[in-house]
Amino acid sequence: MFHYFNSLSNNYKGILLAFVGVMILTPDTLFMRLSELERWQMVGWRGVLMGITLFIIWLCFVNKNPRKELVSIITIPGILVMISMAFNSINFTLGVAETSIMVVLTALATMPLFAAVLSVFLLKERQPLLGWLILIIAIIGVGIVVNDGNNASNIPDGSVILGGFYGLMTALGLAFTFTLARKYEWLAVIPATCVASLISGIIAFYISPEIGIDFSAPISVIVMGIIICPFSFALLLIAPKYTQASMVSLIMLLEMILGPIWVWIGIGEAPTATMIFGSFIVLSSILMYIRISKSL
Repeated sequence: MFHYFNSLSNNYKGILLAFVGVMILTPDTLFMRLSELERWQMVGWRGVLMGITLFIIWLCFVNKNPRKELVSIITIPGILVMISMAFNSINFTLGVAETSIMVVLTALATMPLFAAVLSVFLLKERQPLLGWLILIIAIIGVGIVVNDGNNASNIPDGSVILGGFYGLMTALGLAFTFTLARKYEWLAVIPATCVASLISGIIAFYISPEIGIDFSAPISVIVMGIIICPFSFALLLIAPKYTQASMVSLIMLLEMILGPIWVWIGIGEAPTATMIFGSFIVLSSILMYIRISKSL
């Protein structure tokens, strides 16, 4: 298997890593639904288990110079990445606990467009007028999904607007992280993510309305924390080293498509036709943006 991987070109290595990472990630929201944990306890378990497991993966398989990489995260960019990833973990979990999976994942899918906006300010890159127009269209698509979100079946009894907001904040946070990683190539993103996950978990346990830590976490939480989240993020964070970030973003759109399907099959949570239409607008907008960005 490793011989086959090494025989591939760098571009295909990156595509394969991103594809496997996304496929591991797609059932994540289904397992979150199956856990039935109180939301802050779920944030806590996901964060702590992912942080520990991802650190082991990094230490054993990924790092080239542990001391140098750890020192790199004790910098302003490293601290910003850790804060951003910690909030991402919290926002995504709160969004899933609040409303329809389709709402959260559609909002999250706007990440490449937020990255384009941030690149203007952080990387001094220019974006064409068409790029800004596509961003507006994508936001309209998210608005369509959110507006009809309460009509989806078998969803949590929460605020669809708040859930969409959490999804957008997660997309913005991920875009900010990837943009900083692109600007500061020396920054070790994986150990920064480990620390961020642990921080988010500890904060969540501290503010949880339940007294202490709920050690009755079901097997679904353990699967999320030690398999789905750490392995998928490890692969997705490594993939851009071999292929274009736009290609990784394109492959990550599979989560927007397959995530709701897993939840629909698993627990019968189904979006409406209007929500699917809005999601299609977002998907088409991102595909269009990636296409025009390659022609520039």
